[in-house]
Amino acid sequence: MTKTYEPLLALSLAAAAALLAGCGGGGGGNDDPAPVLDTTQLQGRWVTGAGAAKAYTAVVLPGGAGSGAANAWLLAQDASRLVKLTIKNDGSAAGSAYALSQGGARQAVSGTATAALTASPKTITVNDAVSGATQFSQTDVMATPAVQADATGAWTATVGGQAATLSWTVSGTGAVTGSSTTGCSYAGQITALATASAYNVQASESCPDGSKTTYNGIATLSAAKSALTAVVTSANDAQGAALFFSK
Repeated sequence: MTKTYEPLLALSLAAAAALLAGCGGGGGGNDDPAPVLDTTQLQGRWVTGAGAAKAYTAVVLPGGAGSGAANAWLLAQDASRLVKLTIKNDGSAAGSAYALSQGGARQAVSGTATAALTASPKTITVNDAVSGATQFSQTDVMATPAVQADATGAWTATVGGQAATLSWTVSGTGAVTGSSTTGCSYAGQITALATASAYNVQASESCPDGSKTTYNGIATLSAAKSALTAVVTSANDAQGAALFFSK
């Protein structure tokens, strides 16, 4: 989608650190470290405080059942940076950061996460070597199931410094079709989550230069249901993008 047929990443603006498992000799045993972070309590929308040096909004959703992990999407409020992290219940955090304002350059990140989950509001601090320590406060637990029909309709986003327009149509079943003014086409699915106020997003991009890329991520709706924000990464995590759609 930009310059002439550049992929999604250039238009717009993490993998988990595994727990070490141990087995004792003979009869066996379990030497996994005791969990230090209840990742099931991390679901929701989180924001940095007023005047923070790094202003971010984060959406955190649980990982698969029994994974002991949560998936976090951190988006700079000026849309300059996207961070995709997997936070494990041992307090480790790892993933990828994308400099959206610089063509989407990717950098691997790892660090730690700590939380005050009995505070009001809850807080979480993510500390990595790239960004340093960033503290978030929870503003919404996002526990209300998403409604599929709310995502239905025609959506448009200006991308690539508003040099191109991306148009997606979402059917009642969540099927996505679309195109960009640079000639790329899109097909995919937006699926409402039954356990959170968010949607899973999958979209395949095909451009006239022959490039094809599949993106996966999440999307959230504004309270008025008129704005859809999607954050996605390519299947190999090499590319990332933030898309701001409106009806």
